[in-house]
Amino acid sequence: MKMLLTTFLSVLSFSMFAQPCDSNSLVIQPIRASDTDPNIAFELARHYTFYNPACSEKNTLLVHMVGTFGDPYQTIYFPSLAANNGFHVLSLKYPNDTSAQTACGGSNDIDCHYKFRKEIFEGVDLSPEIAVDSVNSISNRLIRLLQHMDSNYQSQNWGQYFTGDSIHWSQVILSGHSQGGGHAAVMAIDRPVKRVLMFAAPNDFSISFNQTANWTQMPHITEDSAYYSFNNVNDQVAQYDWQFSSAVNLGEGTFGDTVNVESSNCPYTFSHNLYTDRDSSGFTQNHGMVVNDVNVPLNSNGAPVFQEVWAYMLGLNCSILKSETLSDFAFKIAPNPTGGAITISGNIDLQRISIFNINGQLIQEMDTDSKEINLDVSFLDVGVYLVFLEDRSGTYVQSKFVKK
Repeated sequence: MKMLLTTFLSVLSFSMFAQPCDSNSLVIQPIRASDTDPNIAFELARHYTFYNPACSEKNTLLVHMVGTFGDPYQTIYFPSLAANNGFHVLSLKYPNDTSAQTACGGSNDIDCHYKFRKEIFEGVDLSPEIAVDSVNSISNRLIRLLQHMDSNYQSQNWGQYFTGDSIHWSQVILSGHSQGGGHAAVMAIDRPVKRVLMFAAPNDFSISFNQTANWTQMPHITEDSAYYSFNNVNDQVAQYDWQFSSAVNLGEGTFGDTVNVESSNCPYTFSHNLYTDRDSSGFTQNHGMVVNDVNVPLNSNGAPVFQEVWAYMLGLNCSILKSETLSDFAFKIAPNPTGGAITISGNIDLQRISIFNINGQLIQEMDTDSKEINLDVSFLDVGVYLVFLEDRSGTYVQSKFVKK
């Protein structure tokens, strides 16, 4: 069967994300862990859940984990953005009063960071550096929270993400800041999750062995293409080169070089390794600004400046072109499907053409100054390819073609 795709470019709307629903309908619900499982002791800090009934559900669960000493109530912007675009979101309270780097940075056990993290999310006695039982593990707290939400808020459809005590990991995006970002990446080693989003993370470095933690090089069930990171090169808490090396070990380097979001527009050449070079005073300011509410810079409208970065990492469409200019930027690709060559033609001079495979890897890029260009794509494997076109004003549009 031949696959047919429209030859006219699909242009994205000028919302920061793909048509978010009414944010006034957002429901943010704090839930005590002890209310989800009587075996969990009472805690002042609570889980936070986010759900917007006005949205078309994406059937995807975002699980966010805060950093060391963090509390879910301190990170509202990012999970709210996700919920206002159709995600179910849980922000977890979990044992986080010691960081992996503090516990293991100077350890003579090359696997100290891995054992430390695995004990926190599985509750198995693996690390002498921490004591977390199965009841208080991330795994138990997560499934009990899901079950609690399904029982008490049935109309919100949380039950789609688990069966019994088993979570449907293929529907889950794991996300975290600092320590939480490291947990997300380690959990994805043997859980086939949809995406892994790491903010100011991973920060695991062995001083004793002078290398990033061994776990960053372990084979992982989750695809390399699922890993995304967003860090600050001026991080005062963790060294950026540790974060960079870990990201490369996890496979992010396959999808292009690092990209500075301050000087690049979404979709950031489809890079999975993003950074900011903003520099603010305060010991934790740069470390937290990539996602923590109190640290993230706001624009003139009072909105977080990194909303578009977060949307991109979640897999949402970027805001690239104002809707009122659609008629001014029309191109088509023919023939489509193609066996060997394509012609891209339109009504505005192009500046750059970039072709990516469906995994986001850059295949070909070229500069031009024409309204029409012929490209030989006979060397490409059979499949679907993304084409990004940029005009002289820096406006982008996106299309696809099929190589048969």
